[in-house]
Amino acid sequence: MRKQALIEKLVRNQITPAELEELIPLIDRTDFRIIIKRIFDLNENEDINESGADEGLLGWLNKVGRRKKNRKFKKQLRKPDFRVNKKVIVAEGDSWFEYPLFIKDILDWIIKKTNYPVYSLAYGGDWIANILYEAQYIEELTLYQPEVFLISGGGNDLVGGGRLAKMVNKRSLVDVTLTPTDQQLLGELQNRCGYTEVQARRIVVGFKFLNKDFHALINLFRILYSLLFRNIELSGKFNDMMIVTQGYDFPIPSNNKSIGKPLRWAFGNGRWLYHPLIMKGITDGEEQRSVVAAMIFEFNEMLIATGRKFQRVYHIDSRGLLKDEEWADELHARSRAFERIADRYIACIQGMPPQKAQFVNEQIKSFQ
Repeated sequence: MRKQALIEKLVRNQITPAELEELIPLIDRTDFRIIIKRIFDLNENEDINESGADEGLLGWLNKVGRRKKNRKFKKQLRKPDFRVNKKVIVAEGDSWFEYPLFIKDILDWIIKKTNYPVYSLAYGGDWIANILYEAQYIEELTLYQPEVFLISGGGNDLVGGGRLAKMVNKRSLVDVTLTPTDQQLLGELQNRCGYTEVQARRIVVGFKFLNKDFHALINLFRILYSLLFRNIELSGKFNDMMIVTQGYDFPIPSNNKSIGKPLRWAFGNGRWLYHPLIMKGITDGEEQRSVVAAMIFEFNEMLIATGRKFQRVYHIDSRGLLKDEEWADELHARSRAFERIADRYIACIQGMPPQKAQFVNEQIKSFQ
């Protein structure tokens, strides 16, 4: 009965941090399915994991791209010095690790710029809920015993299938006037976190639009990642393996499908961010950017706060790294921008982990 009461609090976004910690070890696969359906108001017969990552054109492109990456890994695997002065990497995740063919993604750059064997399980369009629910990475971790496990996921859970519209309030219900508390938070983001005034203001204003379903999803991510880290730790098989997470940069909602931007046209630019926000009456471009900035900020802070509880978990913080012109579409960087993010991964893997953000999720909530 206690578990069910805590699940109910989680879904209603009424759960305390202490209660969330109490719930995490009690959750099983059946509970997870129920929670997902409740948060996203899915019908009983709807599949919680319909990411489309392995279907149609996207599925074919994913398979081609992943096969190309893994072909080099298998070639390296056959050499006697496979592990000599190298760190074996297994990567699981979404399109920041597997952008089909047309853009050099993060893994492409890591493979190109190092001699590390990299085995990819990533699929563009995949959901972290799907990845962790199905535990698709377990076999490869056990088989290859990597020194590094990279995981990128959560973006599609937030915005796939128009979900973004379920996690924001209508524009008519939101007052964007900054209160004294908002001004205090604005100062904290600038002075302690190093954000520009524009970036900080977007985050503060964006928080005003986020509803209980968004915060419930963030808590679900906290459970998912905690279970992932804990299960790996408790297995006792990967005591020398570092786990590296990442939480994206601040994207730009856009409906641009010009003929000069064929990727934006081919992959339906606008359906992830722009149209769901328009649906809620959020038509101002700056307010649109504010909503997604707050989401990405909170997602990163959740990963940082969760990872701090485990010994060998590191986080790549890309917030504010990309310039506006370096976005290929609403969700993905251009190749050279992905290279800069990959450089952060390489530095972390080689023993120079990036400085972790000081301004954590719990502090943010104290201002709300």
